[in-house]
Amino acid sequence: MFILQKIISLSIFSPLPIILIIFFIALTTFKKYKKRSIILIIISLCLYLFSIDAFVDKYLYKLENSYSSIDNTSLEKGQIYVLLGGGIVPVSAGGHVPTVNAESRILKTIILYKKFPKKIFISGGKPLQNYITESKVYKDILIDSGIPEIDIIEEDNSNTTKENAQFIANLTKDKNISSIILITSASHMKRSINIFQKYMPNIEIIPCPSNFLASNRELIIFSFIPKFHNYFKSSILLWETLGNFYYKLRY
Repeated sequence: MFILQKIISLSIFSPLPIILIIFFIALTTFKKYKKRSIILIIISLCLYLFSIDAFVDKYLYKLENSYSSIDNTSLEKGQIYVLLGGGIVPVSAGGHVPTVNAESRILKTIILYKKFPKKIFISGGKPLQNYITESKVYKDILIDSGIPEIDIIEEDNSNTTKENAQFIANLTKDKNISSIILITSASHMKRSINIFQKYMPNIEIIPCPSNFLASNRELIIFSFIPKFHNYFKSSILLWETLGNFYYKLRY
């Protein structure tokens, strides 16, 4: 009975009713508007697939686990931390705060610094034309967490992952650095590593992924019920898949 109640509640407060309505319209108008109905059927199927754990987690998990979590040996080996910007958003009280993705990266940086203190290079400009840079917002949080300002270096001109790599390469080229610890979201790590290796070919790039979103748990009936939050994960999956494809073609 409990499982049935959960299924019903999840189904009602999910994209499922919307998907079913679109699918029903497509079926009832198929004879009169065949092409339009086919498009609606495709839309409803896409809305369903990109909202269920069984589909989204399968592919996002594979992307996120291109690199495993960092171990202590690699942590000790890396000479500096490089924290990539993940966005900032304005708040009603004034000022800006990191996005959810960025919060995870910042927290990971703080934890690692407390364990193995070393210089932190923050790379992030004003990608959405904010009046303040990502690196400045992140730096203030790091300082508030107890990290000395002298150990934080800002790179505040980059607006893309490519520029992150280019500008960090310029900042570190005369500092006798042979290895860096790259901190970014797990879904963003594969693309970041490829780009950083291009612009820093003589530097060892040690991946330190954060913000794992996908689950590798066994499939159950709930894995096939649509959920709104999976659209967020799907957007990340599509963005990174297209990004990896674009950089592979261009570079």
